[in-house]
Amino acid sequence: MATHKAWRLHAHDDLRFDEVETHPPAPDGVLVHIEAAMVLSYMGQVLTGAVPYSLPPMPFVPGTNAIGRVIATGETVTHVRPGERVFLSPHLRGDVPDDEPPQILIGLTATVTTEAALALQARWRDGVFAEIAHWPAACVTPLSGLDDRPATELIGLAKLIVPFGGLQRSSLRGGDTIIINGATGYFGSGAVMLAVAMGAGRVVAVGRKQAALERLRDAFGPRVIPVVVNGDGTKDVACIRHAACGGADVALDLLGSAKSTATTLASLRALKRGGRLVLMGSAEVPLELSFREMLANDWEVVGQFMYGRTAPGQLAALAAERLLDLSKIIVTSFELADFRRAVDAAAMMQGLDLTAVVP
Repeated sequence: MATHKAWRLHAHDDLRFDEVETHPPAPDGVLVHIEAAMVLSYMGQVLTGAVPYSLPPMPFVPGTNAIGRVIATGETVTHVRPGERVFLSPHLRGDVPDDEPPQILIGLTATVTTEAALALQARWRDGVFAEIAHWPAACVTPLSGLDDRPATELIGLAKLIVPFGGLQRSSLRGGDTIIINGATGYFGSGAVMLAVAMGAGRVVAVGRKQAALERLRDAFGPRVIPVVVNGDGTKDVACIRHAACGGADVALDLLGSAKSTATTLASLRALKRGGRLVLMGSAEVPLELSFREMLANDWEVVGQFMYGRTAPGQLAALAAERLLDLSKIIVTSFELADFRRAVDAAAMMQGLDLTAVVP
């Protein structure tokens, strides 16, 4: 039996670099040689159990997104072939005729711990921190027109796919003014990059770090307007509205574990009448909305988890057509054997940084 190397979590804080058997793919599976795998900034907390995720049955291989090449496909798989370069997405939905199918993030968590979701997670438990991954075909996207790019550049797609889902949900159109709240964060910086690539006329980049916001403007041009906020609602609204030339069409909130929703509300209040705010971040306190303001302004507030099934292919097409310059993302890569160092480095990421392991 052939084997390959993989990092497996046997218990919280018990991570081992194991030699595991390489099985043939399931009928609906794809066997992929990993070229580059993204390391989440909070992966260290996942491994220690500090974040209360519903992890797969142990031992399992952690890790969510990757770039790789197909080794073999199951008998029912028709959209990819051996030798093709592919993007691996962790967002797996149950293939059932249900308005609310079970869904998981492979190698990370079951988003809702229903019996169906846990069964799905038990079947597809292993992630990408390995030489080879066995992946559900439904989450494997061919990267047409991108075969000449290095994997350490293409892994930038993994940083962008989540904010891309939020921008699609916002219905951003060419020429629109968009507010990105949390613009200097890991996903927020990617949202700024994407909004420019998708034709936004003005991208109001909202954050607390002046220097980091200015780096985004320097990287992506004069359509990016930095706005430094401090949590003073009235002043923040005035500053954001001024940068948006009176009001924005849409807003995307990507704050992570925020202790205050002041800048989220300021972004909402800086929208034009009929504007839409998309929430993809998180906060430790409630978001208190005013009925009067919401009705008077015809505002819409929606939540968005991850992205649609076709989003990875659409994002890859932007890169293939040179509308998206992935080289702007600052990738620091580590060999697979140095995964522990990669986890430490990922915890220090800022802005356009991305940490990857390369088997």
